[in-house]
Amino acid sequence: MQDNINTDLRFSIIPEWVIYADISDRAIRLYSILARYADNETLQAFPSRETLAKRAHCHIKSVDRAIQELIDIGAVLKAHRRNGESYQSNLYTLKRVGTAVSPGRDRSDQGVGTGESPGRDTSVHLTRTTELEPENDIETKTKRAQAVPADWQPSDTFRAECEQKWPTLIIANEVEAFIDFHIAKGSVFKDLQRAFRTWCRNAARFSEPKTVIHKQELKPPAEIPDARAWVKQMHDLGEHFECRAGEFGCK
Repeated sequence: MQDNINTDLRFSIIPEWVIYADISDRAIRLYSILARYADNETLQAFPSRETLAKRAHCHIKSVDRAIQELIDIGAVLKAHRRNGESYQSNLYTLKRVGTAVSPGRDRSDQGVGTGESPGRDTSVHLTRTTELEPENDIETKTKRAQAVPADWQPSDTFRAECEQKWPTLIIANEVEAFIDFHIAKGSVFKDLQRAFRTWCRNAARFSEPKTVIHKQELKPPAEIPDARAWVKQMHDLGEHFECRAGEFGCK
């Protein structure tokens, strides 16, 4: 088993104003690659276009377009790097705001200075990670439900309002019943006075005398005069199929 653990953590920090600029994702990625090659003091780097294309996993022409996007927003300056009269490569200078940070140097290619990721951008609002989270607005604006205290009493003003609105109730008795019922039930309320107002409203309604509607005794409809005259005629003719017992002398 190895006694030593080797780590190789490399990173690039991109200023927020570059991240939020109106440029393509490839341009942002290319900026981070250039930052890995940039010198700590001069912020200059001169990797070849082929190296940039290889690191960005794209074509050289795509590198040229992304570099132009960075030049257009002022994030990168490009100049020709010469050795005497001969042209060698492009020289890229990163533009950022802030102070230098710990370098994230890339030693895998030639032509690399003391690599560095660009420092913290102080020109825009940054996320404050050292401050406490603000209180949740919903929790602070919403009352928490609470149980009914055993010694709860309505205010004098509220008691007078209830006595005026429900004169048939004895408010002191209703308060005692309200507390006992809801403590036994384990009820919780966000507004005890509103809950008690509902209690009184129901108590007054339940205490009202109930009106009993008695059904009228049904009476047989009065017979229409001469309604059985035809039965009498049939009786006289000797037909008694409609005669009632004792009617017209029938047995």
